[in-house]
Amino acid sequence: MMIDRRIKFRHLLCFLAVAQQRSLQNAAATLSITQPAVSNTIKELEAILEVRLFERSRKGTLLTPEAEAFFPHAEACINSLQQAANAVGPTRNASNPVIRIGAARALAASFVPQALLMFRQRVQNIQVNVLTGTTKDLIAQLREREFDFVLCRYSDPEQTVGLSFEYLYADLLVVVVRPGHPLQKSATAKPDELHPFTAILPLKTSINGPAVDALAMALGLGSITDFIESHSIFLGRTYTLKSNAIWFAPWSAVKDDVEMGTLIRLSPSMKDRNEPAGLMARSVGLMTRSNSVQTAETQILINAIRECALQHRTEVF
Repeated sequence: MMIDRRIKFRHLLCFLAVAQQRSLQNAAATLSITQPAVSNTIKELEAILEVRLFERSRKGTLLTPEAEAFFPHAEACINSLQQAANAVGPTRNASNPVIRIGAARALAASFVPQALLMFRQRVQNIQVNVLTGTTKDLIAQLREREFDFVLCRYSDPEQTVGLSFEYLYADLLVVVVRPGHPLQKSATAKPDELHPFTAILPLKTSINGPAVDALAMALGLGSITDFIESHSIFLGRTYTLKSNAIWFAPWSAVKDDVEMGTLIRLSPSMKDRNEPAGLMARSVGLMTRSNSVQTAETQILINAIRECALQHRTEVF
């Protein structure tokens, strides 16, 4: 009981912020307090628990095994207190809170639904609005406070001043075709086999645009001359299913279709499989305003997103 009385709400909030941000500085910005205040609060909690919770390294602030064990209980405590306050507080009769998310179109195909399903298992009666768009537009809307956070690909640091980007996973550019497609007969196509087929490509100005040539080379597809450029996931999927088109798409956009067998992924030969991987993968992350403070419900959703991202990072291609 002595430990329970000594641990304060601020200790738990500070611990969760550092654990989630993996940085004392970022945690301080999230909580709108100074970095020394964060450091002192963590020291107080460590003294109460009589364990070390964080270690400093080149990769940032890392959780100790004791912190990993403490994290889910601290998170559950904060969530329970928030729910208790909502149940009896003046906002209990107010309209349900709304979480506003901006997401790149490809991420809305499988990753965002996966995270929302996990979130719904933990929190009900919370309205979530999801709007899709290009990374550039989403970042602009985030600055205007139209979103609580954005899920997008990494952008030029000069365009993200005042924003915080948390890496989630690497989204590969892949090539898919319909089942029974002529190119499905061989893992590596021949250059002269490409010409009869139209390619569905990302826009040249998009983040994935420059990776198309590297992927085509890895697949032995040669120079692409017959193509349609579009950022529409619906157009790419429908056109590919109804024709012999070859679709260059982010893995997030086609993951579910490939796993169900609706679309077939073409794979590079073994000797080329590792060489172009860095060129064809784009970092997907969570973008927030550096000084923003998320609600308890939004933080639960963000935690669900992190868990889904961890599953994506362990996928083997």
